[in-house]
Amino acid sequence: MSNFSHNRTFIVTVADDFGKTLSVNAAVAEAHDRGILTSASLMAAGGAFDDAVRTLQERKALSVGIHVTLCDGRAVSTPSAIPGLAAADGFFERNPVKAWLRCSGPRLRPQIEREVKAQFNRLEKAGIHPTHIDGHHHLQMHPAIFDILCREAETRGIRWIRVPKEPLSAVFRMRSSQRGTMPFLEWAVFGLLRAFHKKKAGRIGLYSPGHVFGLSRTGSIDEGYLLRVLERVSGPVDEVFAHPDVSNEEGRRELVAFTSQSVRERIASLGLTVAGYRELAGAQATFSSLWEKL
Repeated sequence: MSNFSHNRTFIVTVADDFGKTLSVNAAVAEAHDRGILTSASLMAAGGAFDDAVRTLQERKALSVGIHVTLCDGRAVSTPSAIPGLAAADGFFERNPVKAWLRCSGPRLRPQIEREVKAQFNRLEKAGIHPTHIDGHHHLQMHPAIFDILCREAETRGIRWIRVPKEPLSAVFRMRSSQRGTMPFLEWAVFGLLRAFHKKKAGRIGLYSPGHVFGLSRTGSIDEGYLLRVLERVSGPVDEVFAHPDVSNEEGRRELVAFTSQSVRERIASLGLTVAGYRELAGAQATFSSLWEKL
């Protein structure tokens, strides 16, 4: 790890929904092979999980985290084991807001913990040790879920968790008009939770990037947006996430952004270092002061 420096500004590029479909996996592979993608977040019960595992085996440099899924997806546990979370067909509540409210009931916390453990276990059974944690539709930010994830991270030696944070000025200037006022609502809600979560995570040595870009433009990231984001990266570690997918226009647009030569050139001109979470975790012991700034 001698190529790491205290003075560098790192940017981690992440693809969410890895393992969801074959088309997502194909986009992840291409964005890593031909572009700047360093990390992917894997859905434990995704329909293309096995293909994702094979994709990872062929790409040792790609960091892989867990994309904890408690809504809009399928459970790993049997429905009878988590009857308050999953329907008889094994699927969670599709609407993220309804799922958030459902998870607020204390009686469901044992079921949430059971399912979260099952998702981590499925990755580990496949030989995958996650480098980071994030959540489908950002349900990792739910206080009850965040507590459970912190415990799992401490037990399993995971060092990074996503706590969304975009500068309000960036939300104003770079949000997608298609999402209406939702980016501002997310910014406010996650802002209220952020300090509490970062403090809790920090007590167990779990870190999150200084800024996380992509939330306000979910589903509409393009080359122009990514070029503007790079100008706002301030480090020491920032993240930008996307949802590349070769099967639809929005996903292909995000793939183009992550494989853009102009984006590569902008990264070089700004002196940024693109890294995966595995690399950053490996540098922790040597560059401890880096983490103290986060």
